[in-house]
Amino acid sequence: MAGQQFPTDVKPKYVPYDNQHSGITNAGTPKPLDLQEELKDGTVIITAIPGAFTPTCSLKHIPDYINNVEKLKKKGVKRVIVLAVNDPFVLSAFGKAVGYKDEENFVIFATDPEGKISSQLGDDYVLDLSSAGLGQRLQRYAAIVKDGEIYYLANEDGGDFTEVSSAETLLEKL
Repeated sequence: MAGQQFPTDVKPKYVPYDNQHSGITNAGTPKPLDLQEELKDGTVIITAIPGAFTPTCSLKHIPDYINNVEKLKKKGVKRVIVLAVNDPFVLSAFGKAVGYKDEENFVIFATDPEGKISSQLGDDYVLDLSSAGLGQRLQRYAAIVKDGEIYYLANEDGGDFTEVSSAETLLEKL
């Protein structure tokens, strides 16, 4: 996958963080995220989670990114995009619940509707958890995208987040 373009034909939606809507249950209006525009210049990290408010995502994986925002910026990252199949309102609440409160929106919590973006990366990037009543989910993964091209892409196989998708791992790869 390295050297290939990251998929940009699906426009995920997200709710930008702003102080006016800083309460967990008080979200603004969802807007489309133009991935082609976001990814065309510079370095962007994309990380996917199986679902908002799931234990590993809430307690470890995404707080790891939030705690490393300044280090990521120093390494030249212009944005972190967190993808999940959840709707934009749930992702907005999730971002606030895990401590993200920045009107700069360096970290964007965006929906990957039905895994349409992630499935373009391959079968290893989506999970069918229908038998557990959870439907289509994303495999936990991370990508470093430079000027629209995938520089690094790997998924966690087995549910952990320390091997390939932690902020520390990506800081080492940058």
